[in-house]
Amino acid sequence: MLSVIYPATLRWIGLIGLAVNLSGCLYYGHYAARLESPAAMSIDPDYFHRETPHAPPKVLYHRERDGYTIEKLQFRTHTAFLYLPEEGINVKSVPRRPAVIILPITQGDHYTKEMARFLAQYGIISLRFQSHGHLLTAKNSEDALTEFEALLKEDVMDVLEGIDWLGAQPSVENERIGIVGISMGAVIGSVVTGVDSRIRAGVFILGGGDLAGILFSSKEPSIVSIRKRIEEEEDLTRKDLLAETARRLRNVDPLTYAARLDPGRILMINAYFDQVIKRRYGKALWEAAGEPPMVMLPTGHYSAATFFDYAQRRMLAHFEKVFGLEKK
Repeated sequence: MLSVIYPATLRWIGLIGLAVNLSGCLYYGHYAARLESPAAMSIDPDYFHRETPHAPPKVLYHRERDGYTIEKLQFRTHTAFLYLPEEGINVKSVPRRPAVIILPITQGDHYTKEMARFLAQYGIISLRFQSHGHLLTAKNSEDALTEFEALLKEDVMDVLEGIDWLGAQPSVENERIGIVGISMGAVIGSVVTGVDSRIRAGVFILGGGDLAGILFSSKEPSIVSIRKRIEEEEDLTRKDLLAETARRLRNVDPLTYAARLDPGRILMINAYFDQVIKRRYGKALWEAAGEPPMVMLPTGHYSAATFFDYAQRRMLAHFEKVFGLEKK
């Protein structure tokens, strides 16, 4: 099923007609068939196991805001913020509420802050992880590929610890925990969702699968710098280097876990003209995950910000549907 969506947010752009004709704001509906990911057959069950038990996060401060409270938390390697709404539009005064984990882009928190505040208006708790750009440090490593894998693994493990902590909170209904991520946050979020069945709904914005392909095709300068460092370190042909990169990043690649995703609980939002995570890698994850609902925006990676309000509304509608929340 394919239909075309015309969000009102870009009607003022003179060339929107051409963009829609080329790509529309394409919506791919759910198909029953699932394309099995070959990598899914070789999942290491102990890869994300941590030998030492993790301590609960340290509360750095607690602040009252208009309609919600916010706590700043320090996990093992990440900082996060807990947003606790007093009452929401769709969730009234109840002892336990749905919760959503929010994962950021590599550098910047503007959009994820807006998401957390937006969800609080609707009575949904959120745990927002802070961006700190650490993935970019891989370009300065003596073994950039190994460091890149280690940093991605640490990101996933910190989110898994966040789920442990969030699900134990008396205000959280742990049968209704969701996750949303943007760009690299969507990559991490899709891995987490495939690894941990406690995530009951996911929204992946500007993400995709096949990390080796993304790494060796992206035009994002920071990713290009990591790629160049890897090329300098490894004495391999480009073909062999791509294969070696895919092998070594397999355990942190969304495609490895895509067969575990429930397409009825997933929403993907991608950009047709994306040059950071190219369209084919979004489609690869979509196919491997059983073709969940997917919105294709007529934009590039960064210009997709024009559709941010639209994406928020689609995110909320998805969580409302999966979690069975009442409409206003």
